Amino acid sequence: MAEKRASIYAIVALIIGLLIGAAIGYIIKPAPSISAELEELKSKYNELSSKYSELESKYSELESKYNEIEKSYNALKSLIGTFPKEGVIKLKAWCGGAPAEGYRAKNLERGAELLNKILKSLGLNVKVEIEATFEHVPRDAARSRLMAAWEAKEAPDIVIDYGYSAVELADMGWAVPLDEYYEKYSVLFADVPRSMWELRYNGHIWTIPQDAAMHVFYFRKDVLRKMGWSEEEINALAAKINNGETTFEDIMKIAKEAMDKGLVEWGIYHRKGPGGSLWIPYYSLGGKFYDPETGKLTISKSKLLDYFTLFYKMTQVYKVTPPTMIATDWRKIHTDFVNGRVLFWMGGSWHWGEWQRVEYHETLGKLTPEYAWENIGFSLYPATKPGANPGAFVGPHGYVILSQSKYPEVAFLVAALATTPEFEADHCVEGARLPTHAGTRGVSKFVEQGKFLAELSKLTDKTWAEWMPHSEWSKLVEILTEALTKVEAGEISPQDAVDLVVSRAKAEITNIIITD
Repeated sequence: MAEKRASIYAIVALIIGLLIGAAIGYIIKPAPSISAELEELKSKYNELSSKYSELESKYSELESKYNEIEKSYNALKSLIGTFPKEGVIKLKAWCGGAPAEGYRAKNLERGAELLNKILKSLGLNVKVEIEATFEHVPRDAARSRLMAAWEAKEAPDIVIDYGYSAVELADMGWAVPLDEYYEKYSVLFADVPRSMWELRYNGHIWTIPQDAAMHVFYFRKDVLRKMGWSEEEINALAAKINNGETTFEDIMKIAKEAMDKGLVEWGIYHRKGPGGSLWIPYYSLGGKFYDPETGKLTISKSKLLDYFTLFYKMTQVYKVTPPTMIATDWRKIHTDFVNGRVLFWMGGSWHWGEWQRVEYHETLGKLTPEYAWENIGFSLYPATKPGANPGAFVGPHGYVILSQSKYPEVAFLVAALATTPEFEADHCVEGARLPTHAGTRGVSKFVEQGKFLAELSKLTDKTWAEWMPHSEWSKLVEILTEALTKVEAGEISPQDAVDLVVSRAKAEITNIIITD
């Protein structure tokens, strides 16, 4: 590389020298047109200097890329020394997720195939095999299965969304810190925003980003048409929600009108059990549950009061949400919304893909893209009240390497290669998840079939990060969920719910920050 650079310098210097020599020749030779000719030479000199600077910049860029590739190649060579000379390296992966996210497992198989091609090109007679399974499994069942496997020393090498969060796995000593591997193979993440992969907890990185999930507020266009809305009004609803003009108070009124007219059975549905979408109205108020400056969990009593008041109104005042909503079966939730029996749904981007791959519709079965675009609209979550902010959570989901793995670095490489743009495009389109690699947006399948994701990408500047790097977050979730369940059932008032949360949080969570 250095020799090539020297050659470029020499050639350019020679050309510049010839031009300068020619200019001197003209200067010492008297001629009436010398001024014009000298100006022409100066212009050519400046043009050449500009091209030289451009060449030098491109060379530096190429040199930087070469150095990155060389670093990864050397890292791979050092890894080879840990392989058996011949034979098979066997890995196992357990992947959880929504029904349309099977590519989480499929892409690990493809990642292993790609790694095998690399190893073969290096002359190694070693093969990596991976048994990757995908399940749409309840959280508690996943936790029990993983715990049993760990205790039997039969845990998988790789997991994703399988019962425990990355923070919990790190706290339990089950996860492998990945900082060293990110340093060695940084070229694999060159087009991944740093904020997507550098999610630190206790000073270390624990995940390989596999996708980004964005929460989405859905509404039935066909029901709004039956209510007498014009197409112009329907098409304007998302924008009005996104700019804060239409708030949750307005949404509850629209939902009640639809119920009063007998057009829907319920006005608003939210998810079953605890989860990110339930906390968005709190963040809309400017609240937060984690203070990055102190590393402590935090709650605001005034914002909690407004938060619980919203759900109290939904279930007990406007009565547009079932009081037992939080215990409602998932299939009933999706079936009711997909068949137009519910007007609004507090969901996520992945549901758009799920509805087109699971037979929820009682006539169509799986929704067609045409039906979805014609009858279902989407936006950010509405502002909790006037003056609050519309928004949503965006959170990366990632593979975690477990510390019982005999080949953690190989597992890391398989997971990293599983997220390359061509593979990631399949997962994003099928599962309706945002990509982590910038290059994925240029893959033909994403370009042709990723219209929904492209629209969501325009809203990400109004979202909040869902990453919660605190070991006691699950305890706070349990406390919040207990209070919310009782509020929706009409068992306690919003103020009683605040008191319950504060009392339990003080007693059960270490050094939690409680404000106003």
